[in-house]
Amino acid sequence: MDRIPEPTNDHERTIAEALDSKLAPNCLYESIVAEVVVSMPFDMSIADTQFLFNYAHWRLARPVKKQPTREVALDDLNRSG
Repeated sequence: MDRIPEPTNDHERTIAEALDSKLAPNCLYESIVAEVVVSMPFDMSIADTQFLFNYAHWRLARPVKKQPTREVALDDLNRSG
């Protein structure tokens, strides 16, 4: 998903605001989504739930940093054991 799913109705705006208010460093996707679901003042429809999953995925996705690679020479392997 390249761009943020934009809320298109009151339920989606409420969901987005609830999720944004619960974001914290190192938060777990599952716990945030569960907290949002139980905090909603309305019964969520299938479309509401799908929006929550898409929005949470976008908001909680972290860019993957490329780790530097270290080439190991064959001689290094032989010396290490």
